[in-house]
Amino acid sequence: MVIPRVLRSVLLAASVLSLAACATQADSTPLLEKKFQREANNYVKYQHQGMVVYCKRGATRSMPPTECITEQGLRLQVEAMQRSRNAVTYGGPQHVATVPGGSGT
Repeated sequence: MVIPRVLRSVLLAASVLSLAACATQADSTPLLEKKFQREANNYVKYQHQGMVVYCKRGATRSMPPTECITEQGLRLQVEAMQRSRNAVTYGGPQHVATVPGGSGT
């Protein structure tokens, strides 16, 4: 009676693990790439002299786009934004609390 319960538990655990492995493989796009794609949707994509260039949309459709940036520049901008938002993870400034009345030594 105990063996079927153990076997059932082992099979359940194995199936949960295999489902979890399949779920992680289904979404293999890194987080930074997703953030780049989301930011790139705010721009109009052009080909200029063999390079991909992203330009901000004008206020209206009749206005030409302004402020263009290369793909590499946009990727660096997204990476810098991510780094500044999460400074502790990337080794940014660490804030240490001070104790009131402490000697400071």
